[in-house]
Amino acid sequence: MTPMHADAPAEPSANGQAVAPRFQVQAYPLALRIVGAALQVLITADILCASALVVAATFTGAMNPKPPALAGWLALLAIVLFGLTRLIRWLTAATFSVEPSRFVLQRRDEQFEIPVTSVESARVWRLPLPGAGLSLRMKSGRGFQYALQVADPLPVLEAMGTEARHPLTVFAHARAAVVRRRWYHLALKYVLFPLVPAVIMFQLNQRITYGGPFAQYHMYGLGSYLQNFITYWAYFTALLVLFASIWRVLAELVAFAAAWISPLRARGVRRFVEVAVAVLYYGGFCSLVAWKFLQ
Repeated sequence: MTPMHADAPAEPSANGQAVAPRFQVQAYPLALRIVGAALQVLITADILCASALVVAATFTGAMNPKPPALAGWLALLAIVLFGLTRLIRWLTAATFSVEPSRFVLQRRDEQFEIPVTSVESARVWRLPLPGAGLSLRMKSGRGFQYALQVADPLPVLEAMGTEARHPLTVFAHARAAVVRRRWYHLALKYVLFPLVPAVIMFQLNQRITYGGPFAQYHMYGLGSYLQNFITYWAYFTALLVLFASIWRVLAELVAFAAAWISPLRARGVRRFVEVAVAVLYYGGFCSLVAWKFLQ
């Protein structure tokens, strides 16, 4: 918990007048934050379970292997849960402005003006779900009705004039500063890259089982050929999801330990672990496939 200072800093504008810092946040009432956190946990568990099912039960000795039907239903459930998280983010979108004498939260058709003198402290979330964020504690002893999720709490806390030395703040700041994920990063990682081992193993299967790269297509038609290829692609996608999850857990543990032990080195350690995870994911998996071939 970090105490509030009397005056919050303001940024100068081009004409020399002070401009209140404004931040894009998610303003969660308690119930929606609990729902959002639960959805994040469920999506992660759902994807891992679906991936484990695909890896464990796809290739069972059948001539035409298929991923288990339950894995498909779990994948569909993950899409529905993800849609719900997008809906919650849309419902909770807000802006938080830090002015010298007040904090202003603009949430859809609501606006809350909070005098700085009525706020006792700002507290970073100890459990960063559904993401990093902070809560305001009023001098009355009660918490402000909305908790604020923000990818990087540090600039918000600094603008509010609070101390921001908690390891969780340092951890979230280093992550936000270094990690810049976009949809195309995920597409490369979990859609395009699995095609590399999938194409190799699929073509091996075609030559060994059917006698040529397009023999299954000539014998059984395009549908059977594509179904077999998609099975290999789904298998390696699931395998890579599990492979990436192992390295991600280890990376986050190392990054958090660095934020706790040596805050000044937290960003450098975060940058190192992100590079290491990428090398281990792409290079490590290709090395495993190559090793499997050389056995």
